[in-house]
Amino acid sequence: MSTKETIKHYDESTDIGMRGFHLYRDWFPGSSEYVLLEINGVPFEAVSADLFSGRGVNSVINRLPNEWARKLGLIES
Repeated sequence: MSTKETIKHYDESTDIGMRGFHLYRDWFPGSSEYVLLEINGVPFEAVSADLFSGRGVNSVINRLPNEWARKLGLIES
């Protein structure tokens, strides 16, 4: 039985495979205060800021297509 509750989901087929996103809650005990965003098929950069700035904060940067950002409600149409 899945513990995932989908909030928003989008998939599209491209010439190099599937890409899309899945925004969801996982109701596994102890995880109810978070939502998870799974992104497939898009470029990303992952940096440990501790290495560059000493701040100790990790960061992940994803390049999202504008269409996805609109579907997620991150930008307006």
